[in-house]
Amino acid sequence: MNKRTFEVVSSVGSVILLTALFIAVHQFMQESQAYGFITSIAVFVIVLSAVGMKMANIE
Repeated sequence: MNKRTFEVVSSVGSVILLTALFIAVHQFMQESQAYGFITSIAVFVIVLSAVGMKMANIE
């Protein structure tokens, strides 16, 4: 997989992941949604950081 394809797939996948996490928080964490949303954003940032480090190694 070349770098451009990896970048597009990982970006779309990350946005889908964030959307799914927000939906899950909204559905299952009614009493503490604020913590769930913060955790979702933290997971999103961690995933994007990992993708960025992986992209640095792709030539």
